[in-house]
Amino acid sequence: MKILSTIKYLLAIAAIVFIFFNWHVSIVLFIIGTLLHVFPLGPNPLLSVITGELIIAGAIFMFINWKIGVALIIGGFLVTKFRVWGNKKNYEYYVEKNKNEKEKKEK
Repeated sequence: MKILSTIKYLLAIAAIVFIFFNWHVSIVLFIIGTLLHVFPLGPNPLLSVITGELIIAGAIFMFINWKIGVALIIGGFLVTKFRVWGNKKNYEYYVEKNKNEKEKKEK
């Protein structure tokens, strides 16, 4: 975890430095750092961050190219639907698993 934390901070510092030279590189470094920050927390927070980044990028791209902006926003909503579906399946699995464990203990 120390290596991951070190990489996150180096990416953050590099993003701040690159903002003066090339803001495109700075944005990419910031996004990679954000994903590395959320990665150890699991799939649900990771998908949440990806959804937020897609929707924010879509809102920004609406001013540059509306087709790309709409595609990014739709992609964000599709990731959200996948996240909700995954949470639902996870809940159903653990409810069934707990129910089977209780039945085994009663016998």
